[in-house]
Amino acid sequence: MATMTVRTTVAFDLATAQRLERLAKRWGLSKSETLRKVLEAAERNLSADKTPDFSSMTPVEALRWLHSHPEHPSGTGNRWSQEIRQQRAADAAREERRAAGKR
Repeated sequence: MATMTVRTTVAFDLATAQRLERLAKRWGLSKSETLRKVLEAAERNLSADKTPDFSSMTPVEALRWLHSHPEHPSGTGNRWSQEIRQQRAADAAREERRAAGKR
């Protein structure tokens, strides 16, 4: 079965057009196939860079991830601060109940 193609027109600045030309020549592909490969790779990288499950990380691991990914989701640090404050308040209340029960 033949692959259906959709013709698309794009406009590049001179430097980008030259970059595409060089890359296509280096890979031995058409410019269209080169763009397809680049788009596939970019999409794979984006899905690989998704925000990890921080609940499975230690605080140090989470901070390292945030420092190495400066584009992390906006407000991540604020949410963590709120969660930490809530957890500390819950811990303090639990300790107060324990202390009151021992007296």
